[in-house]
Amino acid sequence: MVDGWSNMASMPHRLQHVDFSLVDSLAVPASLHDVDGRFIHMNRGAEEASGSSKAELLGRHFGELIPPEARENVEAQFRRAAECGEPTNFETVFVDAAGHLRGVRAQHLPLRDGDEIVGVLILAFDVRRPPSDIRQSPDPHLTPRQLEILDLLAAGMSTSEIATELTLSPETVRNHLRNTFAELRAHTRVEAIATAQRLGLLAAPALGPQPSDVK
Repeated sequence: MVDGWSNMASMPHRLQHVDFSLVDSLAVPASLHDVDGRFIHMNRGAEEASGSSKAELLGRHFGELIPPEARENVEAQFRRAAECGEPTNFETVFVDAAGHLRGVRAQHLPLRDGDEIVGVLILAFDVRRPPSDIRQSPDPHLTPRQLEILDLLAAGMSTSEIATELTLSPETVRNHLRNTFAELRAHTRVEAIATAQRLGLLAAPALGPQPSDVK
């Protein structure tokens, strides 16, 4: 296969021993990719949604299933997971097996081998909003530093606390916040955080232990 793998032996070695049965057991469409975005594996749900089999997509880039106007944003979200190790959760569109444009909420989950990111698991959830509503509001373009500050803002930190955490001046943090608010079309911190959560721009929090009942 051109620009892909002709067989499992040519797959990146750190992904050859992944337990695909876990992906196959998921109820939602799920696909496994290398850090460049090429298909390594997909479950039955992903095959049915895309209208393509594992054999047809092995080694091909996931962007081939996404309309050109949405591809830049989805690939940027993928890079956040593959390069920065940040799980992403956002809405976009794709062309389904029948050739229809459909809304989808996608999650890109980085897979690690020790400290190295070796792949990304993509999960897809149905979105009931019309695709036109999703497409007419493109995601903002935030720099890695703006995303970092946004995460700290969502964690409840003040401007001075963020400045101390990142070894920046308070004025530099304020400038980043002003530019971030403008991209998000937000006027307050609460609006910015709410918009960022809706667009899946904030890093997903770790799942902690279940709180014990207070007696």
